[in-house]
Amino acid sequence: MPDTSSEALDRAISAVPTEQFHGADGRAVRPCTPAVVTHRHLRMLDVRPGARVMDIGIGSGLSAALLAQLAGPDGQATAIEIESSLAKRAESLYAEYRHRVTVVVGDGLLGYPQGAPYDRILVGTTPLAIPDAWLQQLKPGGTLLCGVRIADLPGAYAIARITVDDKHQPHQVEIHHGGYTPMIAAYPADTVSRVVDPQQPEFSLTVLSNQERSTASSLFAVLRGATHTEPTPAPDSDYFHLKNWLIAAEPTGLLEATIDQGTGVGVGSLAPDGTAHAAVVTDEFLIADHAESPALEVLRALSHEWLEEGALRTHELNARLIRDGDAWHARVTRA
Repeated sequence: MPDTSSEALDRAISAVPTEQFHGADGRAVRPCTPAVVTHRHLRMLDVRPGARVMDIGIGSGLSAALLAQLAGPDGQATAIEIESSLAKRAESLYAEYRHRVTVVVGDGLLGYPQGAPYDRILVGTTPLAIPDAWLQQLKPGGTLLCGVRIADLPGAYAIARITVDDKHQPHQVEIHHGGYTPMIAAYPADTVSRVVDPQQPEFSLTVLSNQERSTASSLFAVLRGATHTEPTPAPDSDYFHLKNWLIAAEPTGLLEATIDQGTGVGVGSLAPDGTAHAAVVTDEFLIADHAESPALEVLRALSHEWLEEGALRTHELNARLIRDGDAWHARVTRA
């Protein structure tokens, strides 16, 4: 009986020890993505023998070596890296350990049309938007797995698994909890209002709407001086799924803030008299300006809706791509 794709990945993992790429050469590259996460994403990508695969963002070199092992001698693995020193290091290791990977120094946002069409593309980073070039370089029925932003909030990162149709358009889109290092850390000025503490820049607040800066500053101030704290409705790993559900729900005044008690997502608004109210949920607490805060009532109600719907996981949300010129934005909506 032939190997299943899961068995094939287990064999590839055994054949490609992480030590080959995470420092055995004496010039360790600190992996942004743990090997166990790479293995999980490759399981989602389902690479079969004979496949043509492309890896964008070479990092330590591990993921492309695993892709080459999965594709086998009848397949082809191409790795794109914009940083020439990383590309050179990985190429040397591929030669030393006999991994069949073609290394190309170039801008991964453009892909590598010379090696197309690809059955699978793995992108170990998060662009501001998904370049249409990646979809165009897939075979019909081919799959892309990459980091995406599901909103313009700072921590709104996820993993997208996208299969294209015979016209290279998105046919099936899944969004999963997780994320890769962003290519560019930026917040579009026309979609958010953002304030940062100039004395302590690790503290900030971003509102998902183009409001007056004074409004964002007021919301930030009342959160920094919050007087009410209670246990979170979504402890541990559930927090990330609640966060993504809130992004999908798109409540008015959706915001993300990093304050003394941690980083959380929540809501904020101004009362008719101009008083600011804000509340956020973190992986430990619900935090609000005070115990009777209207924002806290809204956030509690939203959290209750999430629980009533079965505490939906990120991959259970509806997912779609929205075209924006020659790029695509990933978005989630409530199921």
